[in-house]
Amino acid sequence: MLWRGTDDQCGAKIPELKIQAHGVGMLSGPKAQMMSAEWRDFVRPHESRIHAFSKQEFGDAYVHGVQEHQDVLLDSSPPIAAMLVADKLDGRGIQMLKRLQNAYFMEGQAIADPAVIGKLARELGYNSEAFLGELTAELQNAVDGHITASNDMLHTLKAKGFPAFALEMGGELHSLPMGRYFTRPALFKTDIEGLLKST
Repeated sequence: MLWRGTDDQCGAKIPELKIQAHGVGMLSGPKAQMMSAEWRDFVRPHESRIHAFSKQEFGDAYVHGVQEHQDVLLDSSPPIAAMLVADKLDGRGIQMLKRLQNAYFMEGQAIADPAVIGKLARELGYNSEAFLGELTAELQNAVDGHITASNDMLHTLKAKGFPAFALEMGGELHSLPMGRYFTRPALFKTDIEGLLKST
């Protein structure tokens, strides 16, 4: 899902806060599939709901491009791995995540394709060949464990779906209800700052 708030509203400018994204692998492993009319019809009502709550637009290249092409692989693992690689290389996992989301939901790019990931990595200033080497290693050695840990965290939070937000303080997770922030992204930062001050 695209987060419509600014970096400041999302809490990225709170000095004592480190934002860590976790991918749950909704379409990873045996759940990966090719784009189909059935999948398109499944996701469109959810996208309409996202738009109604957040005013987030979905690009024409996505709606009338990628969703109409049944040769597009839907696999969560490569973009999750790309985010993890960027975070490991220089702490820019969130920046990579945002670029991947915009590439898919706005520009209609097939972000499970390593060639697309390499191009986006180059846009962000990485050596694409080296980045793809790290991506291959991440896919082979680490991404499955990351997805398992992320789903365990969802279970701990008793989250009924995703995306879900939590603030970790002193080893404890404090759930931040997503519905509270759809139309008020600035409140997200306010709530985080309030929780940090309470410790």
